[in-house]
Amino acid sequence: MIVKRVIMGKQWKAINHVGQTFGRLTVLERTESNKHGLATWLCRCECGNKIIVPGANLRSGNTRSCGCWQREGTADRFLKHGHDRGHKRTRTYTAWANMLRRCNKNDLDYCYYGARGIKVCKRWKDFRNFLADMGECPVGLTLDRMDNDGNYKKPNCRWVSRKVQANNTRIQNPQRALFSYKAMYA
Repeated sequence: MIVKRVIMGKQWKAINHVGQTFGRLTVLERTESNKHGLATWLCRCECGNKIIVPGANLRSGNTRSCGCWQREGTADRFLKHGHDRGHKRTRTYTAWANMLRRCNKNDLDYCYYGARGIKVCKRWKDFRNFLADMGECPVGLTLDRMDNDGNYKKPNCRWVSRKVQANNTRIQNPQRALFSYKAMYA
């Protein structure tokens, strides 16, 4: 079926896409034009869902599935190592993400880490390498740098209890810490 339209004195023909496949979508039939007057098509996705798509989106490649392709791709990107499943991050992944965050200029804690020259080694920018070097975070332990002025790298990091980590700080005097905090936010 070829549909003719007249726009600004020019005659346009809607191309018949019935039976054609675009990405995961197979065109079943022509539907009514959308609110912009564009030809739309009823398509069946390989996953079984049906969706109505403007012909221009099919031809340009902007629409290649019902959305399942994007959802699958997103899931694959976050499941490379299996430690970040949506909102259920493992303790190891959270420690790694927090380590990267602290050394980022846009983070509130940057003044305590990145601004002091503390960096994350290149190898540990990839979670899989961090996991291979440090192993899983044991229950009740946190990531600690043995030398507080040293970078995040294998020889300088370990899993320790909060008590050990509390004793391994630059400022061990509570009054001095409170003064530093007040001076910073005054």
